[in-house]
Amino acid sequence: MRGFIITGTSSGIGKALCELLLEDENNRVFGISRTQKIEHSNYKHLSLDLNDIAEIEALEFPDWSNAEQISLIHNAGWIGPIQKMGKQELGAIAASYIINLVAPAVLSNHFIARYRSSKAQKVILSIGSGAAHTPVAGWNTYCSSKAGLDMLSRCIDEEYDDIINLSIAPGKVDTPMQNDIRFADEKEFPRLKEFQNYHNKGELTGTKEVAEKYKKVLYKPAQHLHIDRISDI
Repeated sequence: MRGFIITGTSSGIGKALCELLLEDENNRVFGISRTQKIEHSNYKHLSLDLNDIAEIEALEFPDWSNAEQISLIHNAGWIGPIQKMGKQELGAIAASYIINLVAPAVLSNHFIARYRSSKAQKVILSIGSGAAHTPVAGWNTYCSSKAGLDMLSRCIDEEYDDIINLSIAPGKVDTPMQNDIRFADEKEFPRLKEFQNYHNKGELTGTKEVAEKYKKVLYKPAQHLHIDRISDI
């Protein structure tokens, strides 16, 4: 049996990946998101707002004592306030870092503590972003929090030899986040037309196609240690 803990299972890559994993009756999925969109006998849902640290701190992971592999997938993310610095509100800044970086750190801490003694293969997969390595005007909190998530993965990898840590960017995918980006204020986000053209020209990859590749990564994580873009698979 393989067990998968996935954040952001209500839409986008998270939902598509969850559905693909549940096609195998030997898989168990524990989904975390504010709303439940999946019904399956092997799926357990936790309705939780990743912007609420108290809720995250109180959660309990499943007892998968017979699992051969247990994976934590940091999929949930928020583009944050698409505004230049100097114009943002404290709440929006804080929420961006909490959802994109603080919540994954807390969940990773829980995951390691909960399954430390498990003999299962342990995997932490972060759905990264090219924005972690390239500054984008108007995306200041998103770029910096994603860069932090990538570094978190690398630090845990230094700390634990028995945990496979992966941070792999999905590329340009047709998700609700992309839709939010297309309606940004061009004065705050100078690359607006470029991202609108990705959609208009059909250059966005479907979530199922991307999720298929992440599934391959999760099934054979040791073979993808040096992959940082899903397009390389």
